[in-house]
Amino acid sequence: MYILALETTGAHASVAIIDEEERIFLKKSDGVLNHLQHLMPMTQELLAENNLRLSDITAVAASQGPGSFTGIRIGVSSARALAQVLDVKAIAVPTLKAFAYQAPDYKGLICPVFDARRNQVYAGAYRWENGAIQEVVTGAPYLIEEFLEKVDAAGDQRMFFGDGTKAYADYFQEAQLAPEEIRLQSAASVARLAKDLFSQGKAVSYEELKPNYMRKAEAERKLEEKKNE
Repeated sequence: MYILALETTGAHASVAIIDEEERIFLKKSDGVLNHLQHLMPMTQELLAENNLRLSDITAVAASQGPGSFTGIRIGVSSARALAQVLDVKAIAVPTLKAFAYQAPDYKGLICPVFDARRNQVYAGAYRWENGAIQEVVTGAPYLIEEFLEKVDAAGDQRMFFGDGTKAYADYFQEAQLAPEEIRLQSAASVARLAKDLFSQGKAVSYEELKPNYMRKAEAERKLEEKKNE
């Protein structure tokens, strides 16, 4: 079994393959927001470096969001196309939840925080309990203050991830931040969650693989505002 995982919701695209023994093969782009240009070449390189072919892939996973609207569209569309061509199942991986696999041995709350602008974030809080992920604060759009209040109410020690820790640095001056090497999105964690979802029978057809933007794009909101004027 080989699951191909695509991560394009953040600034740097990455691709990973996980096998049935949970070995991870990973390739990351150093470029910023160049997903469309580099995603498929990285996939081909990763396969070649590990003596694999596309025909060896059992399922294709995509980090479905939230995150960069354009990045989400690229990743989900690419995964759908690959799953259709290969005639394999697709796996929709919640981007925020995947961060739990960045720190599977951490005993407190794992809190990914993405910059959504206008003092808003996409965020959630997760905890490992008995080998399973518990969602303590629902992954959703929040005002930054609102989210931090919810985390404080949970009462656990916590570690923060994501680009929101930089965008709203004033709020995190005394917080425990994840080490830089695991702070941002990675296809490796997407692959690990994808494998668990696959084993739980949660793979879908390529038509059912959908993005999760969590809110409307800026252009859509402005259009609706004009219509309501």
